Amino acid sequence: MNRFRSAVSRFSGRFRTPPPERRDGYAFCRGDAFWFRPAYTEGKCPLCGIAPAGAPPAAFLEGVGRSWYGFAALGVESLAMLGLVLFMYFRG
Repeated sequence: MNRFRSAVSRFSGRFRTPPPERRDGYAFCRGDAFWFRPAYTEGKCPLCGIAPAGAPPAAFLEGVGRSWYGFAALGVESLAMLGLVLFMYFRG
């Protein structure tokens, strides 16, 4: 059974991509010896508030989660339904 399991593991390993390195998108603050993501902290260290040299700038809307897009779509849909209800009420 172990030979079969190791053969399947080796075979499936050919199709899996290696996980991305954890430090992609992170910056290192030398003052605090702390790794952080500049996208969520406006490019500054959350502990000392200093922007480290070589830190990538925070991208616009990178820190916005997908749930906020859903909330915005729900709000637009609610306004459209309100318009439809008012139109049908006053039309008839």
